Amino acid sequence: MAILKPIALATLALAAQSAAQSANPGVGANPKADGATEDVTSTTGPNGSEDWLNTGITDNGWNPPFLSIDDVYHISLDDFYNGIGSACKQYDNYFQIAGSKYGVDPVILAVIAMQESSCNADAGGPTPGLMQVSCENYPNGQCTDSIQDNVDAGTNYLSSQLDSAGGNAIQAFGSYNGWFTKGSGLNGNKGLTQDYPCSEEGQSNGVPQNLDYLHQVMNGWLMGLDVYGDDSWIGTYNCDQSCGDGSLC
Repeated sequence: MAILKPIALATLALAAQSAAQSANPGVGANPKADGATEDVTSTTGPNGSEDWLNTGITDNGWNPPFLSIDDVYHISLDDFYNGIGSACKQYDNYFQIAGSKYGVDPVILAVIAMQESSCNADAGGPTPGLMQVSCENYPNGQCTDSIQDNVDAGTNYLSSQLDSAGGNAIQAFGSYNGWFTKGSGLNGNKGLTQDYPCSEEGQSNGVPQNLDYLHQVMNGWLMGLDVYGDDSWIGTYNCDQSCGDGSLC
């Protein structure tokens, strides 16, 4: 995993007429990611453009391009903890233990915990805790009150998705959020399309409801940007839990 130079956020700028915002995380553009730019905008960033990450969403179903987990650009763990991920720092030991056990960089785990639960170990719901994964991923297939078990469960699931995707971070991150490809049996056996989340089937399944997820993770959280706060402008679908409001999904 390439640990890049410390984040240096530029002042957010409003583009003419569209009022589009951008930020420069100071990590450069990933040469292995199509459409990659040094600046993060609503449509692109260092780990590629949203159109590339979401290949197939607008027509025949999601067909994830390949970007090895080892080639993903991100800020350092210290920079994450000293920035938007400060709430995650108290759980560092759990991320370190799980990361060592499953061979996953701890910064990836901290970022997922931030995205999934805002690093709230008491987060509830059918997929509780920091990592928000189902109980079947826990030891013995049962949820426990152990924070380490929760982080291990999330890491176990991510690791299994990376293995099944041949190390493809894009497919693994998408799968973590419930994205699916052709042959899944969902959406007429097609891959995820932009109209699926708000279809009758999509709403009955409840996930996924956020077609900006990959862009927000790859070019937002991993760049040290606060997708739930000042940097909520990252992404173009705007369909998270908002069916019927005119969004694209």
